[in-house]
Amino acid sequence: MAQEIQSLFNEAVRLERNGEWDRAEIQYKILLEKDPNYHLALQNLGVIYAKQGKHAEAIPLFSKAYKLHTNVKNCYNLAVSLYKHEETEKAISFLKQTLTFEKKFISAHLLLAQAYQKLGNDEKTEVYLTNVIKIEPDHKSALGGLAMFYYERNRFPESLKMIERYLILYPGNAQLKIIQSEILSKQGHYKASATLLATMVKEDVGFTNFNDSLQAAWKEEDGVAHESLARIQTKAKKKLKEFQTKLELSKENPEEFSPPDAQEALDLSLLYLFNGNPEKAMQYLVFAQKMKETTDPDRPS
Repeated sequence: MAQEIQSLFNEAVRLERNGEWDRAEIQYKILLEKDPNYHLALQNLGVIYAKQGKHAEAIPLFSKAYKLHTNVKNCYNLAVSLYKHEETEKAISFLKQTLTFEKKFISAHLLLAQAYQKLGNDEKTEVYLTNVIKIEPDHKSALGGLAMFYYERNRFPESLKMIERYLILYPGNAQLKIIQSEILSKQGHYKASATLLATMVKEDVGFTNFNDSLQAAWKEEDGVAHESLARIQTKAKKKLKEFQTKLELSKENPEEFSPPDAQEALDLSLLYLFNGNPEKAMQYLVFAQKMKETTDPDRPS
């Protein structure tokens, strides 16, 4: 029996590694009918389901594997599927258990930050992102996540510091450059902000692939940054809709419409960039520069 079980397991692993998930699934199920407590089969079958987004099916497998063989891998796998299945509180519990096995497990710290952000717990979100930086000072996802976290909470000096560190190490993130430009503007460095935007739109990403560059800025593991971006873009769309409504009304009552000042034009340029429209962004950027030169030509950048 033991030899038969081992043969079934070896064949299932071979099929899984070859990407033949359906056939591997069948093999693992046959094995588990013969030995329901074979924890490696439970673990591997759970992984197959998790990779396909079938977390409801993966959770009981990971849970049983964890009870049979309590280790960091089974604990973390269970935590991830619980999180993906919107069982955030349970996921947090198992992620913390994961850290009792391996205190410096970066993926667990990152997912804890994401989970606490989902629950609206700013203090814990910051703690776990900062933990990652302490473990690995140049960690890409943690630097980006903290940059977005601070920006959303108007902690601009801290956000700018993280952005600068990030872009030195990992240049080319269009979204962080947009935020960097906005922070410079808010801090009174108008010319530096406008110059950064103009350079980015014209040279760094260009008009043809700007949307692709925005989408590629964050990878799947950058969960905190992804969620921040979704909120920022939602707000940007709302503000643009309000401005476009104002423009439409101005056609009927032009005497009641006042054009944006330089700062408002720069803000509009940033909003259009966040929504992937560099052509409109450039129009308002040029307008902002002209307005600023007219109204305050001697102000230092």
